[in-house]
Amino acid sequence: MSLQGFEPRGSLAGDLTQATFPFIVSNGITVTAGNAVVLFAGYVENKDYSESNVGVLGVATATVTGTSGSATVGVICDPNVVYYNDADGALAQADVGKIYQVAISSGKMNIDQSTGADNSAGDFVLIKKDPDGDADASKGLFKLYKSQLCNRSDDS
Repeated sequence: MSLQGFEPRGSLAGDLTQATFPFIVSNGITVTAGNAVVLFAGYVENKDYSESNVGVLGVATATVTGTSGSATVGVICDPNVVYYNDADGALAQADVGKIYQVAISSGKMNIDQSTGADNSAGDFVLIKKDPDGDADASKGLFKLYKSQLCNRSDDS
């Protein structure tokens, strides 16, 4: 099975309540369950790196298309939630702690393995590689690194 998108797999806070908060989806935009999303002009949209230094709001819990400002989607915004994701390339043990961007494509999103760096503009940090122990080096556990809702010292 080739997993795409972000699937909640636990919490660094000790439990996985998966508390979601409802946000209105931008008119005509479809967010997909498991996509990293942002707030843009007050509405939820898929993460898009054309808006620099925005950070990720969280992960959408359902697939919803915005309709005239009335469609809402639940978003997991807790920065302690750990997500399972299948990167677009192999991850090494030395990559644990590196920060990654999301590979933007239609449908669900994957970690862009080529963006890993100690100090990058990424949004997710790798905390464990191959969490299933099945020798698939592209799978990992990630958590939000740069949250749109938290204060950050890297804002300009």
